[in-house]
Amino acid sequence: MKKNGTLIILPVLMLLFAGCLQIETTLKVNKDGSGIISEKVLFSKTFVNMMKDFAQAFQDSASTEEFSMYQEEEIINDAKDYGENVVYVSHDKIDNENWEGYLATYSFDDITKIKISPDPDSKVDIGDEIANAEEEEEYYFFKFIKGDTPQLIIDRPEINLNAETEIKNDSEQSDEEGDDEFLKVMEGMKIDIAVEVEGEILSTNATYVQGSRITLFQMDFSEMMKNKEGFEEFKKNEPKNIEEMKKYLEKLPGIKIEVEKPVTIKFN
Repeated sequence: MKKNGTLIILPVLMLLFAGCLQIETTLKVNKDGSGIISEKVLFSKTFVNMMKDFAQAFQDSASTEEFSMYQEEEIINDAKDYGENVVYVSHDKIDNENWEGYLATYSFDDITKIKISPDPDSKVDIGDEIANAEEEEEYYFFKFIKGDTPQLIIDRPEINLNAETEIKNDSEQSDEEGDDEFLKVMEGMKIDIAVEVEGEILSTNATYVQGSRITLFQMDFSEMMKNKEGFEEFKKNEPKNIEEMKKYLEKLPGIKIEVEKPVTIKFN
């Protein structure tokens, strides 16, 4: 899959569609700037079974290796993707009726060395890394001011308001049927990136605050479809500036995109 250098909306939806993913990343920051990263990655059973059948079709008949969407070694090595001095702590397997994946925990000693990618593509390896190795990926970066009232400063990736999308309407007569099938496949898909600070938030310019938790980026497709008309309007009329973006976001449950740059959080 292709990596993008900016935080964009509809292409991310297509990545979710291609990967059938739920990804929840929570960055928990202590008062001294240390903390942990909690990463939950789930693949739909439909997608897992499809990939399993595909792998078995090309597997040596004498092989006894069991197919898995992820390997323990890969989860451990993912620590380095979050920045310097990030250490793998543990992970637990998740396997239920509809989803399969894991919940991993990593620790860090300095939030200013952490970077968080908004790109769900990094969790699905289906090639194309070599072709796109030179493309620059952008991240959420962090600054931290220590003291009696610590201050966390978050710098987000640029928001591309004019991205070309891969969603095409090739046939007007099959739009309704295609939309229904699209919604059925997309149901339950989610990406969530959030920050939690130790203690109480005293002041912040963040948009989405709940207790000590601040959501930076969220797409919950099931929630989005509660306002299907708003979503269709969004697809047809992409916002031209940040102010228009804010108005669209107010109409669409399930989409949260922090537009402030930077976000500042004072807590104790």
